[in-house]
Amino acid sequence: MQKLVNLIVVAEGDEFGGGDHVAKVIKERLNQLEVRVCILGHIQRGGSPSCLDRLLASRMGYHAVECLIEGRHNVFVGIMNNKMHYIPLEDAVKIKGKIGDEWLKIVKILAS
Repeated sequence: MQKLVNLIVVAEGDEFGGGDHVAKVIKERLNQLEVRVCILGHIQRGGSPSCLDRLLASRMGYHAVECLIEGRHNVFVGIMNNKMHYIPLEDAVKIKGKIGDEWLKIVKILAS
């Protein structure tokens, strides 16, 4: 059975109301979806990030800040084919991507 998973990252103190409010709005508009909120500060102490984790986080964080400086708000910042992409959050929640077979296999192994 395939399961589609989406992840939305919201900054603390966001004027929109933070992760709980975002989850509430998504649940109201897409009530068939299961919505969970995870406060990363509560779980991030679980292990040391790898070099790649740090580089990806730094790169995405840099571009997220650049968006704010440029006056771009409510956008999804992501990496595809090693290039940064910015998608309005309204559009990002509508996109249904397919998880590759290799990733599904990895998830099954790790979830066991």
